[in-house]
Amino acid sequence: MVNMRNKMLVGGLLTALISNGVSAASWDPELNWHTLSTPHFNITFHDGEVQLATELAETSEDIWALLTEDMQTFPERPTEIVLVDNTDIANGYAMTLPVNTIVIYVTAPTEGSSLGLYEDWLQAITTHEYSHILHLDTVEGIPKLLRSVFGRIMGTNLMSPWWIVEGQATYQETRFTTGGRGRAPSAQMIIRMAMLEDNFPTLGEMDGWSSDLPAGNTRYLFGQSFLQYIADNTTEDVWTRWNHTYGGGFPYVLPAERVFGQSFDELYSGWTLHLSELFSAVQEQLEVEGLSEFQIISDGESSCSAPTFSPDGERLVYSCYSMATGGNIFLASSDGTEARVHLEGITAKSFSWRPDSSGYVYGAPHSVGLYNSYYDVYSAHIDGDSPRAMTSGSRMRDPELSPNGSELLMVNNEVQNNNLHRMRIDQTTTELTSYTDHTQFSTPRYSPNGEFIAVSAWHNAFRDIWIQTKDGEIWRNLTNDRHLDTS
Repeated sequence: MVNMRNKMLVGGLLTALISNGVSAASWDPELNWHTLSTPHFNITFHDGEVQLATELAETSEDIWALLTEDMQTFPERPTEIVLVDNTDIANGYAMTLPVNTIVIYVTAPTEGSSLGLYEDWLQAITTHEYSHILHLDTVEGIPKLLRSVFGRIMGTNLMSPWWIVEGQATYQETRFTTGGRGRAPSAQMIIRMAMLEDNFPTLGEMDGWSSDLPAGNTRYLFGQSFLQYIADNTTEDVWTRWNHTYGGGFPYVLPAERVFGQSFDELYSGWTLHLSELFSAVQEQLEVEGLSEFQIISDGESSCSAPTFSPDGERLVYSCYSMATGGNIFLASSDGTEARVHLEGITAKSFSWRPDSSGYVYGAPHSVGLYNSYYDVYSAHIDGDSPRAMTSGSRMRDPELSPNGSELLMVNNEVQNNNLHRMRIDQTTTELTSYTDHTQFSTPRYSPNGEFIAVSAWHNAFRDIWIQTKDGEIWRNLTNDRHLDTS
């Protein structure tokens, strides 16, 4: 049973205690807010998000039932959930002060994200964030007594290593959904190569404060793997016992031997030995099959993406990001030499060249007004350094120029729905698709004759390559991805 009532958010939320790379948000004061209440959640949303709020109301109580039973923590009052659509990047965070609160940026992850393996994005992100709430709000013994005197600021689990905090939420998102980063091939690749390249984080580095990749992702990916190893070698309820044991103790006095029967150092040694043996076997098998030769043409330190050759075969454009240098767009010769920063301070995930190779278009995020961060499409000339905006505040990304350069294909994102749009040379824009079921599109590409479009599509829990006509009609599926267990 749910109730809907109008609700204004007064002031701003306090800075998040648990944050996935974002701080407390300031939102457009022109937004009209509403709240949909369930027995254990108040789901606050703004105009345009009714469908999402209604869907979450249907699944949130299932999440509550699963996680509270598993973690044996039952909050006294409903948890506040805020849905906001002011960014084109998937994210969310949770906090327990002043009250248990989850903020979800409703944009779904793209295929290149470590978050990209999911069946239902709101279910996945809510499972992760509510795991934080239950973990950090678990308090026992003397801390519980102190909480009755000093308030909710008292809680030993609030002072946990970050790899336990984020590792546990990622562990739970993997256990209680059909996706999760614990199953994601990209996450496994990062862990595997860290081991094989002798670049595995020490126990003291697991919090991921280093600027070196995978940086902040360390606490999520390696934390989940370590927690899963401990559960596999102890009992399934071991992390529930940990939360209640540590939650009744003293900050930073970690009761590993009491809960696990071993110290964290001993468990870490067993975990890394297990991974070393597992990944060495994978490496040996691949070497038997034969490895492809490659050459690194970027600096080897940054995270680079979207390498795209010019039509004349003379140039290569790509984007790189590192915490030390930020984002930059590079131009290089086709063999990767003579690389130079063409556009500084810009990160792009896809490029499309003009037919004459004189320039390219790309999508990049930027601030729109004081409250939003949206993607827009830009055009750059290889001999210039000032890109021209082709859209403004329209939430368009992944541009693709037609073979003759007369049309521009783009992906629009809004309230967790993606649709294909086409812009003609006179700047008129036409919507080619009109999905409202959270279909996600990425990197559309024209066929050489311009009659068809290939696009990466997430639809009904599966990610495939679709072939569509130039007008957006589905022609056929090129792949049939069924790797998720949705039974």
